[in-house]
Amino acid sequence: MNIAICDDEQQDIDILYNYCKSCKLPYNISTFLSASDLLEAFKSQFYDLIFLDIEMDKPNGFEIGSILAGYSPRPVIVFTTNALQYAVRGYGIAFRFLCKPITITMFQSVVREALDEILPQKAAVTCGSTQKMISINDVIYFESLNRHIIFHFANTSTLEIKDSMENMISFFSYPSFVQIHRSYCINLNYVDSFTPLAVTMTDGCKIPLSRKKQTIFQERFNNLIRGTIK
Repeated sequence: MNIAICDDEQQDIDILYNYCKSCKLPYNISTFLSASDLLEAFKSQFYDLIFLDIEMDKPNGFEIGSILAGYSPRPVIVFTTNALQYAVRGYGIAFRFLCKPITITMFQSVVREALDEILPQKAAVTCGSTQKMISINDVIYFESLNRHIIFHFANTSTLEIKDSMENMISFFSYPSFVQIHRSYCINLNYVDSFTPLAVTMTDGCKIPLSRKKQTIFQERFNNLIRGTIK
């Protein structure tokens, strides 16, 4: 797995570099002191996981992160920052956020979650008489309609199976999935924006947010951007 660390402070790069080494996994680690250097290197080398400082000189982490997030396949981006309030602006680009000073415990937690994202998780769902394998990480959301479940995937495809929302909620008991309406369960990693009434996903779909589900959604969302989702 290829990892990139980008920060304009060498001391901060060294901390993350040493944390990576302490994990004792087969990582190839590259470091960059500017976001433009990272972008140039990315053109010829794909990085599965990128630790990207937000507060750098132009172009800053937000600007380069938004460009990298448009690539396919998309790298897993973890923003590092001195101020967590920047996290809301970067949500939708970053997979997680790490607020400096970054501890080894914080780092290891995010790396574990990143590995789950990078290494595809598969699930078998019953489609007629066939067991269909789907990639959990690629599910943007699923909805219940006329006693059927319709999955919506990141590649814009859909899959319809005969099952109940109750069964699917139990089946998809993963940290990033939350039911926000009696007919909808979403993957928080694909949230683009939200209001008290609806959540807009990265595919442009606007999903109603039930008043009864607002608290749990907001709590899970906050945990996600803080990197403490469980």
